[in-house]
Amino acid sequence: MLQIAATLRAWAAEGRRVAVATLIAVDGSAPRTIGAALAVDDTGRVAGSVSGGCVEADLVAECEQVLAGGPARRRRYGAGDWLEPGLMCGGTVEVLISDVAALDDAAWHQVERAAAGLDATLSLDAEGRACADDPMVTLSVRRPRHLVVVGAVEFGAALCALGARAGFAVTVLDHRATFATKERFPDATAVVVGPPATGIAERGWVADDAICILGHDPGHDTPAILAALRGGAGYVGAMGSRATHERRVEALHDLGASTAEITRLRSPIGLDLGGSTPEHTAVAILAEILAVQHGTTARPLSATDGPLHR
Repeated sequence: MLQIAATLRAWAAEGRRVAVATLIAVDGSAPRTIGAALAVDDTGRVAGSVSGGCVEADLVAECEQVLAGGPARRRRYGAGDWLEPGLMCGGTVEVLISDVAALDDAAWHQVERAAAGLDATLSLDAEGRACADDPMVTLSVRRPRHLVVVGAVEFGAALCALGARAGFAVTVLDHRATFATKERFPDATAVVVGPPATGIAERGWVADDAICILGHDPGHDTPAILAALRGGAGYVGAMGSRATHERRVEALHDLGASTAEITRLRSPIGLDLGGSTPEHTAVAILAEILAVQHGTTARPLSATDGPLHR
């Protein structure tokens, strides 16, 4: 439910009645994790997903029954067959379908926090009401991961668009006001004009954040890299050739960077996917970021074993 909080807030502001199907339990392999949600409003609009398409049609019908005055209910979906909706991946999921009107003010405050990009936690009972004692499920979301793009270039525009679609709050930093504009980066949460190193140093970063230096101005890029390496972000990458990387390492040493700090720099940036266009490069960069954040190998799934979803 909290994962689609922005949609719930927008529909509530319109005065719409809304039913939500929330994934509350998973056994075995399933496309989505606990907390995934699908919402239906009283005009028939649908938002979100619980299974990636396997049981969504059935859940829309369940939500419509709740909106028609029916009680909250739980549905369990297994492998299914041609007569019954089910999961292709073979696991089992349990879904709670309830009316958003069952949430009290304190619970709705958590929805508002999630919609605003803040940490939020919500415990629900079997009726979809907020429950402090012995809840059936507790949902939580963290603030969006941050992606900082240094360099208002075409590669940065492609990475900004892709990163925003992947759920990152994207900040674009560049010292050139001509290039660093909201019009060129419509998907960015913020576009900041000024020395990138200053913009990075002024913020606190955590392990889920990523900073990508994509410009081609050593005078600004190198200090920005050093600030990023010292700022706490879990991923720091820089674009450039291998020769550029060697010169960059020397420049970082000259600025006082330690060998341990420089070792954290991912340069040349991105995975070896073979593409060279801004869009293909953005895919390679974001793929490396996700692999680092999830602690995975970035190997093809066909070459690995074990569960697909951790």
